[in-house]
Amino acid sequence: MALDDYLVLHMPFDEADGTTSTYDYSKNRADGVVFGAHFESGKSSNCIKFDGTGKCEVSKSVLALSGNFTLCTYVKSHSVASKLIVMLNYNGVNQFYQSLIDVSPDEWYYLAVVRESTSITMYLNGTKIGTEKVPSSYGNPIGFSISQDCYIAELGHGCLDDTKLFSIALTQEDILSLLDNTKQLAYLLDGVNFKDFGVCVSGSKGIIDSLKMKEPLKLDWDGYHGEAIDLSRPRMQAREITLECFIKSDGGKIAFVQAVKGFLEQFYTPHKIPAGSKSEAVAAGLHRLTIDIHPTKALVYEVYLPDGTDIAKEWNDSKMVGTFTLKLKEPEPVKRVLKHFRVNENSKTVTITLTTQKLVNIYWGDGTTTQDVYGTQTITHDYSENGEYYVIVTGVIEDITDFSTNAIIVWNKL
Repeated sequence: MALDDYLVLHMPFDEADGTTSTYDYSKNRADGVVFGAHFESGKSSNCIKFDGTGKCEVSKSVLALSGNFTLCTYVKSHSVASKLIVMLNYNGVNQFYQSLIDVSPDEWYYLAVVRESTSITMYLNGTKIGTEKVPSSYGNPIGFSISQDCYIAELGHGCLDDTKLFSIALTQEDILSLLDNTKQLAYLLDGVNFKDFGVCVSGSKGIIDSLKMKEPLKLDWDGYHGEAIDLSRPRMQAREITLECFIKSDGGKIAFVQAVKGFLEQFYTPHKIPAGSKSEAVAAGLHRLTIDIHPTKALVYEVYLPDGTDIAKEWNDSKMVGTFTLKLKEPEPVKRVLKHFRVNENSKTVTITLTTQKLVNIYWGDGTTTQDVYGTQTITHDYSENGEYYVIVTGVIEDITDFSTNAIIVWNKL
């Protein structure tokens, strides 16, 4: 069972302070609107902080409380609170479930609330702290809340981070796997894991390093020291990425040669345009490098392999290992990165509306691109297959004056 198949709401709350909306990274895209709450450094990246008057509203209905469900979230209570209060309300007078959980103020806890039929089970930091059966005569809950024994404000006073809601009852094993939410670092080429080719990456350079600046405009006056230089609008050189790799094969020399060729030939394989696509194919030789570093945010690059690759090896009739340095170049290094989920025919279209006086290019993440976009335009793209797609907008991103999209903005400028 893939837990993501039952994930109906996922809010990492990674937005910058001052943002008035927050993204839902589940397939429902039930984004929230923020009123009076703030974003600050949290348990994982940023979190949302409620000061007793703020709230985050999700208008889309994503869960029927009549079925099983699980809520998992990092929570930090107010500095004067000593208990978390979990409550489920039912129709009728004095018909409710309530659990009081002892906590220390200003400390992060991973709270999981599991409803399975008439049983409510609580977990704190992966440890089961109690199960209670609600009388079947109560029926189904009509409301659900998490609060604290802090009665100085009308609404909640504390922080939430990486909140997930599932439409099934998770097991303790499931919850422990979520608690260890560090995503396995993975390198992918056009969506295929390097490891599928037998290639592992042991080190990298240039991935998040600052870019080299192009030679700026200069004036050299004979009567003055030094030079006059314009640094007001810097432009950057192409990004150079270096990956230290090794490749292994258990099938001897021939299998090793085939593995090496199979991997390196991927950099020269032309892209195929999906059936019905109105976009053009990405230029031959330009390929999508994805580095998965986070459960919801990846680093993505459109790169090519400019030089040959030397494989250091020793021939062997059984197990063989070769090492090599992969030197890649990203010709359009300044970009905005979006994320779009296609879950059915109704969600196949991603839309971008922008205003810019400089040409920008859009790489849709399925091997197609829309080039030389400028002025005020609305651009749409349809995906033919369900999946998760990263969209890259390249160019002088800082000169885009208006920008809106139905996709998630993962990196405003990368």
